[in-house]
Order: sequence, then C-alpha cells, then structure tokens
Amino acid sequence: MYTIKPDLCVMCDACRPVCPRNAVSAHESEKTYVIDADACNDCSNMAAVRCVPQCPADAIVKG
Repeated sequence: MYTIKPDLCVMCDACRPVCPRNAVSAHESEKTYVIDADACNDCSNMAAVRCVPQCPADAIVKG
C-alpha cells in the first residue's frame, strides 16, 4: 500500500489519472491527495507502480 505525505503533496494531479483502480482522490480540506487503502493494490497486476514516478514532489511512499 502506498500513501501520500500531505506535507509534500503539491496538488498537481499527476498521480490521480494514472491510477488504474481510481484509488487516488483530492482531499480539499487538507490540500492534499489521498490513496484509498481499500482500492489500492500496489498495481500488482502491472509491471510497476504507476503513481510514484509521476509525482514531482516525491510525496508518494510505500507504507
């Protein structure tokens, strides 16, 4: 499972459209994106995680 560090997220929207399970959404009140733990499967059916390389702020971390 991956998470987004709110203090690093710049709300650029680069991660949301690449998620194949639509697990990423904006959390406007906290000014960050969040990853739904129930929806995220670490892109297990793909060769690599898609959201992490898209993040220009390195805000998406495993754990």
